[in-house]
Amino acid sequence: MKKKILTCTKKKKKNKQLLTENLDGEHNMSNKEAYMKLIERHREWVFGLPDSEFLMPLLELRFTSEEAEFLSNLPFMPHTAEKLSESLNIDIDVLSEKLDDFAKRGLVMRVEGRRRIQYALTDAIFNFYRMPGWKGGVDEWNRKIVPYINQYYIDAMANEFLNHPTQGLRAIPINETIKDPRKIMPYEDILKVIDSAKYFAVSTCACRHRHNLDPEFEECKHETMNCLHFDTLGKYTVQNGLGKEITKEETLEILAKAADAGLVHGVSNTKNGIDTICNCCPCCCLYLESIVKIPAPVPRGHQPSNYVREIDEEKCIGCGLCARRCPMKAIDHIKEEKRVIFNPDQCIGCGVCVHKCPKEAIYLVHSEGEIDVPSNMMELGLRLLNERGRNLDTVRRKNTL
Repeated sequence: MKKKILTCTKKKKKNKQLLTENLDGEHNMSNKEAYMKLIERHREWVFGLPDSEFLMPLLELRFTSEEAEFLSNLPFMPHTAEKLSESLNIDIDVLSEKLDDFAKRGLVMRVEGRRRIQYALTDAIFNFYRMPGWKGGVDEWNRKIVPYINQYYIDAMANEFLNHPTQGLRAIPINETIKDPRKIMPYEDILKVIDSAKYFAVSTCACRHRHNLDPEFEECKHETMNCLHFDTLGKYTVQNGLGKEITKEETLEILAKAADAGLVHGVSNTKNGIDTICNCCPCCCLYLESIVKIPAPVPRGHQPSNYVREIDEEKCIGCGLCARRCPMKAIDHIKEEKRVIFNPDQCIGCGVCVHKCPKEAIYLVHSEGEIDVPSNMMELGLRLLNERGRNLDTVRRKNTL
């Protein structure tokens, strides 16, 4: 049974009413068909667009009905402009200009290879919850759209996004928080992930961006310029004005500051080709903010790492710092008794609690069993599609020209 997302305060309920009242009667039925076509297109892919009173207003703010009609005819799998021009019967120069514009707006992924450039329709999460945030704009349009982005997530999208076994981001332990580092796999070693990348970029954290621009949320105190991207995705963000190129040393500095601040390192949930490290706070992150917005049983947040927190009781002084830092609320501090209670079922093995322990009483150990991490992005995508009941043959046919 799907978990129902709840709004947290009366203030948000009032805001929800105002959002819907402001758009009553504004829908043009002839235009609505174009948006419905795009909605159905997304529902055939990894992340659908579930019904909500906030969906149509959000779509209308994100793009025009003409743009929606055009986007609904694009495949999610990458193709060259030449192939798309032939399939869509659009002049290649006109099409290329349109695709490049959409790439700058995060509506289309533009991938530059050694010999060719390919384009693909971006999924719903990328479309609304990565962009426009990566660009970090604070203009009138951004301030107008973010309340709808936030309310749509609370009202409907979080269930679609989180309520499946495989998540898009995986917690990776903070450096030097694992007691025995000899058996750490490369995909669970944050430094080796960085060493494997050749191109580094940073963008505004899209989650903090949408919270900070929405008057219904408290402004997040954490750094916003710390969403890291590598190689192909990193180049895409820089080439399209969605991020800036940085050095490997700057990347490591950002990670160190994020660890000190108590942020969770969330990497692409694959063993190879990791192209993202988010530095996530529980107040804003798509994976973590749901902990306070969804009734029990609480979602797990990021895909857990293969590690779990352990404690040396003799060293522990019961200060409660680990409980205050834990993003999953997996640790309770009993002040009167100067001790903590740990719930291992809530732990995602991020190491945030370990990193600042003043007595070095906490550490991570390998959990029982082994998390089955997808090998690459293709395997991850297939798992996400399977878990949502998509027919893979139909998906391939509708996204291959």
